[in-house]
Amino acid sequence: MTALQPPQPGSMRGRVCLLGPACIGKTTALRSLCGGDSHGAADAGMSTCPDGGAGAQLCEIDLGQGQWLQLIGCPCHEGFGSVRQWALSTSVGVLLMVDILQVSAQEHALRCLDEIAALDAEPVVIVLSCRPASGAQQQAFGAALLAAGYGVVPVIQADPRDRAQLLDALGVLVALLSLQSPA
Repeated sequence: MTALQPPQPGSMRGRVCLLGPACIGKTTALRSLCGGDSHGAADAGMSTCPDGGAGAQLCEIDLGQGQWLQLIGCPCHEGFGSVRQWALSTSVGVLLMVDILQVSAQEHALRCLDEIAALDAEPVVIVLSCRPASGAQQQAFGAALLAAGYGVVPVIQADPRDRAQLLDALGVLVALLSLQSPA
C-alpha cells in the first residue's frame, strides 16, 4: 500500500468519502488504512486541504490488481459544508460512519442521506457501525433507513482502528460499485 502515488496506466481510480459526526473515527480510519500513527501528530501518507488543514484529509490506497481508491475524510462542521459537498459530488462511494446505538445516529444518517440524494449522481453508500452493535441492531438501523425511503443501505460493523475490518467494508463497497459498472 502506497499513499498519494500516481495511478498506474490503465488503473481504476475512484474517490470514497468517509462521512460522519465529529469524533466518530474518520481520521483514525484513514490512518488505519493509509498508514500513520493513530495517536501522533504526523500523518504519514496523508495530506490536508490547502486551506491549512481542518477541512478534509486525503490519502490513496492500492487495493491491488490496478484498483486504487482515494479516500477523503469529510469535515462534519457546517462551516466546511462546501468542502463536504465537493467531496460527496466527486465520490463514487461513501462510508457513512456512525455509532448506531446513539439516539442521534439515525437523525445524522438521514441528514447525510438527504445531502447525498440532492447530488446529480449519487454515490454508493454503506453505513459503518463504528462501535460494537449486534446483528439485530444493525438490521434495525438498516430497516429504519429503508422505511425512511432510502432503499437498502448495507450496515456493516467496522472499528476505525481495525484495518482488516475497514478493508472488508471497502471490499463490499468496491463489489457494489462493480455491479453498477457496464459489463
